[in-house]
Amino acid sequence: MTADNKDCLYDSGKTALIAGGLGFVVSAMQNTVQKHKQGAIGVATRTGGTVALFAAMGGIFTLGECAAKDIRGEDDPINAAIGGCAAGLVAGVKTGSIAKMCAACAGIGATMYAYEYSGQLKGSLAGKSQAERKEIRDSFFKDNNSSASQ
Repeated sequence: MTADNKDCLYDSGKTALIAGGLGFVVSAMQNTVQKHKQGAIGVATRTGGTVALFAAMGGIFTLGECAAKDIRGEDDPINAAIGGCAAGLVAGVKTGSIAKMCAACAGIGATMYAYEYSGQLKGSLAGKSQAERKEIRDSFFKDNNSSASQ
């Protein structure tokens, strides 16, 4: 599977490793606040499911986004919403509730759509020239009621 000469499986594996690393950190924090006699090995034995969940969600998100981009032939925020929905379904599987799966799909999908649509929190003016920024600002602040104020 490739989208724009990118290997989707390689990218999803890379994201899964990164997300799994973050899951390991979260698992270590969970392990420190729990009372048990296993010590540091509890990161793997007691809270190791957190590592797997983070890794699965990261990998599935990237695979879903890349596959949507490849199938749809467009690079837009909808692909992030599809990947987010797939990751939400994985998160909901842990609870065993279809309602929670659907809610997680909608929540993560909408969040990822908003993130991508906003320009990844850089705003819609990021990467535009000074002339393009001025044109966008002028069109946004144009006076629609000029005849009503006279």
